[in-house]
Amino acid sequence: MRNFSYVALLYLILLGGCGNPTVLSGWNGPAAQPTAGLVGQANPLAGVVLPVPRGLAAVTAASTPIDSAGNGAVQAFRYNLPGGGTLAYVVVHLHPDIHVALVNADGAIPASDAQGDTIWADGGRHLATVADMVAAPYAARPGMELVFAMAFGFHGEPRTSDEGSVVIDGVIYRVNAGRSALCITPERRAMIGLFSANDLAGCTQAAGAGPIILWGGRVVSLEVAQPTAAFLPFNPLNEDFVHLDWRRQIYAGHYPKTAIGVGYNADGTIFLVLATAEGAVGQEIALALRDMGCIDALGGDDDTSTQAVWRGQALWSRPGRPVPDAVAVYVPVATDSSAR
Repeated sequence: MRNFSYVALLYLILLGGCGNPTVLSGWNGPAAQPTAGLVGQANPLAGVVLPVPRGLAAVTAASTPIDSAGNGAVQAFRYNLPGGGTLAYVVVHLHPDIHVALVNADGAIPASDAQGDTIWADGGRHLATVADMVAAPYAARPGMELVFAMAFGFHGEPRTSDEGSVVIDGVIYRVNAGRSALCITPERRAMIGLFSANDLAGCTQAAGAGPIILWGGRVVSLEVAQPTAAFLPFNPLNEDFVHLDWRRQIYAGHYPKTAIGVGYNADGTIFLVLATAEGAVGQEIALALRDMGCIDALGGDDDTSTQAVWRGQALWSRPGRPVPDAVAVYVPVATDSSAR
């Protein structure tokens, strides 16, 4: 599992995503303004060697603590990025008593129509802010406290369900093998990559988004057209975004952004970094996650959709617009001894 980022892509290429066919998105998003002069040029980063990652402990020590939960297994921080942006992030150690799951607006069920487009199973429209989701009865889990949630999956008009793959508590609700996703297994392993229906059967939770911003320790950059030892071109897994230029524009600009990184502790256990950022370009976020020790990272929804809530309080003063879902972190009430 640890070497998934290197193995899974070859596996998926060789097997052609066996199982259900790739479900292509029908999202018809905003008009894009291509980022000129960054892709297809001479490779200015060909000889660049990135510094050795400082590691999670060093980066969190340089961050401002916000709070912690689950006896320290879940910790929230703010971090000033070198380029002037700010990262509000939560580190989640995947211990047995920590639960990470997707919460859908109104508790709605995502599905795909006959053409493979994203819909809600009831045919309706369901969107809510993350603050409204975490306060709603449908987000509650017996004996657990929802301590953190952030928007993650993409959606489009007029049908508002998440475009990516969705697995909640072992039930596969939607398959989009053309988009990367975060998968959490029953053994509390976490993987990022492209998943067929057969692959998703091994996930207890899965949330699709994309594109990849960090892959096998290499940072995605708009300044390279070919892979180097340290960098990968934008959209390295060739995900099927209809408006890839829009994603590229977001990555290049200082729009608000979300991302999830996967890293490994010295004992082999896994941690997640659930990050939201203001005032940072995508490469800065990827570099920060790599510096924490993340191996892979997946970008999520962005711009006005970017929002995060810690124990009911928004981490950003800017209000977020209604979104289809949020990645939520739960801790057992009985074992949560952190100060409020």
